[in-house]
Amino acid sequence: MVGAGAVGLWCACTLAEAGLRVTVLERRHPGAGASWGNAGWVVPSHSVPLAHPGALRRGLRWLLDPESPLYVPLRLEGRLWSWLWQFRRFSTPAHVRRAVPLLVRLQRRSAELYGQLAAQGLEFGWQRAGSMSTFLDPQEYRGFLDEVELLRQEGVAAEEMDAPSAREWEPLLRAGLAGAVYFPEDGHLDPAALVAALAQRAVQLGAKVQSGTEVRLRADGRKVTVETPTWRAQPQLLVVAAGVWSALLLRGVGVRLPVVPAKGYSITVDGQAGPCCPLMLTEARVAVTPLRGPDGSPRVRLAGTLELGVWDSQPRSRRVDAIRKAVGRYLQLDPQGGEVWAGLRPCTPDGLPVVGRPRALDNLLVATGHGTLGISLAPATAELVAQLARGEDPEEVRLLRPDRFG
Repeated sequence: MVGAGAVGLWCACTLAEAGLRVTVLERRHPGAGASWGNAGWVVPSHSVPLAHPGALRRGLRWLLDPESPLYVPLRLEGRLWSWLWQFRRFSTPAHVRRAVPLLVRLQRRSAELYGQLAAQGLEFGWQRAGSMSTFLDPQEYRGFLDEVELLRQEGVAAEEMDAPSAREWEPLLRAGLAGAVYFPEDGHLDPAALVAALAQRAVQLGAKVQSGTEVRLRADGRKVTVETPTWRAQPQLLVVAAGVWSALLLRGVGVRLPVVPAKGYSITVDGQAGPCCPLMLTEARVAVTPLRGPDGSPRVRLAGTLELGVWDSQPRSRRVDAIRKAVGRYLQLDPQGGEVWAGLRPCTPDGLPVVGRPRALDNLLVATGHGTLGISLAPATAELVAQLARGEDPEEVRLLRPDRFG
């Protein structure tokens, strides 16, 4: 297996539990990519894919604003423009109707599996406190209620709140709110603690986790061979779950995936109590997550923005400042200071992950492209990978196959 983020480590644990001998190869260390500092949400309520008509409209407005929630630096790169063209093609109501039921099912299953993992005594901050989406713009709020109805059709519980009710529920909210929606079945966790717990659990189950290992892939007929600086092997089954780097690795064996990086940021402020449940500051696309430090002290994580097509993970001060400003507009909370982090999310143009076997290769399974839902989809993805490894063909995979882009 290649990749030791949340998705890769969940896959490793699930396959090891099934009795397979598992080796995880990671070029840096477990959780070094997009898993470490993200918002940590597990959210059936966020099952409308990134590719939807509203995102297309907003994206055109945000495109060139470096402080907007979505930023695409203008440069002539064929892969990025091809991705944007496909994103436009998938941003339709028909695609949303296909995708929402699948994403709701997968995220609900993930929440169940996280609950089971926590019940086994692993500590990773798992809570089912729900989440609240908040709005300053009345028009944005009314438009969001259309999405809420779509989610309700799939059984997602949602409670609409006017401004006074929302502020009574969450005293940190400032005056001037247009409204809010509370989703009671959502959960959240500490991503860094999760990755550490999964890595430990994988080893306890008999898996090997090798950090600092660079990997190259080579196609030998219908089989994939793994090469590292010190050895070469052709595994019976190879799972590539290396986040955004999966697409680069797989090019070497002729598998072309339209996966591009979307750099996300977070600021983690210690010693400051967060909200009673995770909040989405919707117009700004900033997630606010209450967490606990190792000693139990309060901390709050402010996560957001999508910087599309950017391969470096260095934070840009202008993007960080945009998150701080957004928090100040919504909340009575001091967003200054704290630990700044940035990571590259692997995004597909249809907003769905890539899970399955490429047709041309017999020993390869792919699990990548989870975008902003890597934590939320990791356990359910691992379950699908285990089913595929057993030779099954789960229905959910039909919309997720690697070959769906042509």
